Amino acid sequence: MMQLLRNPWLFGLACLLCGLPVMIASYPPMADMPQHAAQIAALKAMLFSHDWRYESLFSLQAFTPYWLGYGLVMALSVPLGILLAIKGVVVAAQAFFVWAAARYAVRAGMQPAWRWAFLMLPFGFAFQWGFLNFLVAAPLVFLFLGWLRTWRESPGGLKPALQMVAVLHLLFFAHLLVTAFVCIIAVLLLAHPWQGLLRWLRRCLPVFSILPITLAWMGVGMASAPAARAPIGWEIGLHRLVEFLPGLVSAPDPTVGALLGFLLLALPWAAGFSVKKHWTAWVPFGVYLFFMMFVPHFLGGNYYTYQRFGFLGLPLYWACFEEPASRLDARGQRWVAAGLAALGLLMLGWQTFRAEVFNREVAGYQAVMTRAEPGRRILMLAADPYSRVSAAPVMLHFSSWYQAEQGGLSEFNFARFWGMPLQYKDSQGPGIYAGFEWAPGSFDWDANAGSSFDYLLVRSSDDAREWVRGKTDGRMVPIAGRGGWQLFGKAAHE
Repeated sequence: MMQLLRNPWLFGLACLLCGLPVMIASYPPMADMPQHAAQIAALKAMLFSHDWRYESLFSLQAFTPYWLGYGLVMALSVPLGILLAIKGVVVAAQAFFVWAAARYAVRAGMQPAWRWAFLMLPFGFAFQWGFLNFLVAAPLVFLFLGWLRTWRESPGGLKPALQMVAVLHLLFFAHLLVTAFVCIIAVLLLAHPWQGLLRWLRRCLPVFSILPITLAWMGVGMASAPAARAPIGWEIGLHRLVEFLPGLVSAPDPTVGALLGFLLLALPWAAGFSVKKHWTAWVPFGVYLFFMMFVPHFLGGNYYTYQRFGFLGLPLYWACFEEPASRLDARGQRWVAAGLAALGLLMLGWQTFRAEVFNREVAGYQAVMTRAEPGRRILMLAADPYSRVSAAPVMLHFSSWYQAEQGGLSEFNFARFWGMPLQYKDSQGPGIYAGFEWAPGSFDWDANAGSSFDYLLVRSSDDAREWVRGKTDGRMVPIAGRGGWQLFGKAAHE
């Protein structure tokens, strides 16, 4: 048993299983993913084909730190189509994350058989909310930390410095928050061995090389986008302690998450592992704790800033321990290893079952959208944006799949946010703005430019026909409805 669980090839195949819940789902059960798919499909049309009928409404913003994830999906969409391409990138990011996290923790002293527990990690907050670019960047955290150890131990010179500069700039174009996370760790770790302030600052120069491009991007945002200058939302409180354990293990249920999180935190102590004495061993996990407890919730127009880092914690924590002086006996080792493997596979099975439930919930969307002509403009009114399988509102932006697959235009649209590659030219024009998606009942035909929409897509357990009739003065009529999904289109006289 132990030999099987230690086998790197078998574990590599298990990493690929993390993609099963994504691949069997009709659409990834992730809240923001439809918006990312819509952005990528529109970008692809504007850059290469120029056949998108709404192109004149938008401008391209090339200076943005989110090109790695978008670029990968765009490239894969050429042979695979947008839906399969975005699934493929998410699956690759999940498998790569588990592999990279396990590699880092094992090299730091974790029992190789324990890495099977990491199979549960790719389904946490960032997954449920569909933070595509963050998911793509997350595995690079563990690769960077491994490389950082080599750079720290090198005698110095130009080559390792240039390597760090190159990797950090790659990270910038993957995700800025991930870059900030690893830069803080790097600056702290490069202080050892301490040889004076000037020596430390010189060692940190490759890290500081990321500042010019970061400050330039922030300056552009601050100057052009009011949202970037919005007040910081700290939301620091005891609720962060409540969220911590479920976030650590990416559990879909908070009670189960609290129990599992506590058990996995206690496991190295119960197994008799030795705590690493040197403070550098605890720096990555210490920075993680700082992010989870003190980094703002809302920063620079970006929501859920700290929450998305939750699934990074367990590998960083287990890396703080090393082989015990008095190890468990062979039987105890087998039981622990088998239990962790069973736990990881069980949680993976749970996520797969949830994907099947999600398929049944979105079957109605697939049915009603067969009645919609391609290339039209659609407004999502998600009175009920939630699913039984996620704490995130995974139906909130679902009509954006129509934009991604059918070449139309969906609102609310992430092109209203600053920092996105595709942005509306007229940011103050009539339409649907940030915040409306959470209050679909506020829809007003005149204030929200109702006449510009060809379709309204309502997600509600209640019959919305009378409500839509009243809101539109009969300008929108029912086309199709199934399973809580209701499609309305313009009346003939419109």
